[in-house]
Amino acid sequence: MTQIPFSAHGQSSGISIRSARKLERRRMMLWLIPPVAWFTIFMLIPYALLFYYSLGRVDDMRFVPGLSLDNFIRVFTSEPYLGVIIKSARIGLMTAILSAIIAYPLAFVLAFHVRSAGLKFVLYLLVIVPWWASYLVKAYAWKTILGTNGILNAVLQAIGVADEPVRLFLYNEFSVVLTLTYIFTPFAVLSIYAALERVPTSLIEAAQNLGAGGWEIFRKIVFPISVPGIIAGGIIVFSLAFGDFVAPVLVGGAGSLMISNIVINLLGVAFDWPMASAIGLVIITLGLGLISLSGWFEEKTQVRL
Repeated sequence: MTQIPFSAHGQSSGISIRSARKLERRRMMLWLIPPVAWFTIFMLIPYALLFYYSLGRVDDMRFVPGLSLDNFIRVFTSEPYLGVIIKSARIGLMTAILSAIIAYPLAFVLAFHVRSAGLKFVLYLLVIVPWWASYLVKAYAWKTILGTNGILNAVLQAIGVADEPVRLFLYNEFSVVLTLTYIFTPFAVLSIYAALERVPTSLIEAAQNLGAGGWEIFRKIVFPISVPGIIAGGIIVFSLAFGDFVAPVLVGGAGSLMISNIVINLLGVAFDWPMASAIGLVIITLGLGLISLSGWFEEKTQVRL
């Protein structure tokens, strides 16, 4: 049998490749340290603490550790928890729908009908300018507008529609949904606009050359491509509205308290940390479920370009 001579050059070349790979892996590990540390400190540890507290109970204002699921059972079987969760979800859903209805025309105009870069920048800036104002300022503004001595009632009385201030505009679910829609609609606008910006102009031009009309192009091309943006914006708005606790207090009144207000009362007044932790985990699970459902729906409705 013929022996193949051993090559020192080949050995050194193999060693250098292995060394380079080890160095690359070390660099990757160093790059991963900050995000892994951030995720562990601000996500895993807080969630683990929530789960730990949710399994315990309160005895004479003292937390007693345990391994009981009673708090989770109470969330779905006891009032006011389940009813408030359903009401919060209803308010969040109505806010998301109204935000999408308001946001889509504006995003559509920005994406397809504003040709001037300067004008587009100005309109885009007007969308995000409300974020610079304080949340409390915007909520108080709507309380002033909808109040008995507010602008809306003043206009209605001035034009003769009402003889006295209308009290139906404030301290109910309508005022909460209206305020939350105003505050969170910019999130929907930017999400839908980002989706519409991805619509290829060449695809629209090809459809026009084939004789398709404006409504047909919108129905078969533009809208299906923008569905992921609508879903993403809807989930963002729903999540923010579902967990809001300021607007229900300022413009909703005692009958429009949402689940976050209940959690605050459990933490501060009742000192029932286990129950508050269980509700928090239920809300987090609901959010993860919505994200998963939206991902599945987006995949099913995605347009293949």
